[in-house]
Amino acid sequence: MNKTYKFDIMTLCISWVRKLKKHEELIIATDSRLRSFGSWDCGPKILTLPRTDCAICFEGDTTFAYPLMLQLQTTVANHPKSLNRSQDLFDFKGHILKVLNDMLKYKSDYEIPETSFLFGGYSWSKDKFALWNLYYQEHYKIFTHRPISFWRGVKGEIKVSFMGDYTDDAKNRLLEILKERNKLLDGSLDMEPFEVLRDMLREGDKKYPLIGGAPQLVKVYKHMNRTPIAVNWKYNDENCLTLLGRPLLNYEKTSYPAIDPDTLKITRGELIGQ
Repeated sequence: MNKTYKFDIMTLCISWVRKLKKHEELIIATDSRLRSFGSWDCGPKILTLPRTDCAICFEGDTTFAYPLMLQLQTTVANHPKSLNRSQDLFDFKGHILKVLNDMLKYKSDYEIPETSFLFGGYSWSKDKFALWNLYYQEHYKIFTHRPISFWRGVKGEIKVSFMGDYTDDAKNRLLEILKERNKLLDGSLDMEPFEVLRDMLREGDKKYPLIGGAPQLVKVYKHMNRTPIAVNWKYNDENCLTLLGRPLLNYEKTSYPAIDPDTLKITRGELIGQ
């Protein structure tokens, strides 16, 4: 008898608005672990779409998530208003939901999609960054959405959201960092949420077994462009450059920016590789 096995994703995803002196940017960051018989620590969880003002991330069963996300890439490329971004992000979110729900009509048996998505980017019509949780509502048997309200500090301009596993630990760690740096009451965020994700991944399987691999990052800018950020990461005591979770082969290079997880310095503007 043939058996079907699922890759399940237990995820820690953190999204925040990074505020610098002259501009802001939306960052989506997550781990890279898929689980089936064991852990597989190079799975892509953030997908950049052909339109360049947004990105989408997921958690849950890849049996549903991967086909749905890959078809979203095709529908953007095939829909001029989506591709050229004349369809604003808020309207595009509605288009995404229509595609997800229409695809469910072509499945031969009914299963509850055990997956959800984090979708976000920059809206030119509302002049702001926005995030939504796209989730399956079992009662109505459709994917729907809820806006994600950024978790805010007491004062200031801290905007951050958490999704997945170990979110309470991640929040508490972020609070401690902001307190130590006197940023909790009236500060803003730089790369502190990334530092939280980095440290939790480094503490490994004993404390956080549901997440693993290298951090994945995508930035979205107000000029309606987005870019993945490569991450220098250590696997089996060897440093390597990773891109959206996958360690690059020794002859591969990337023109994407790369971040050093310790210094947080970003290298830009040229091919980067080993």
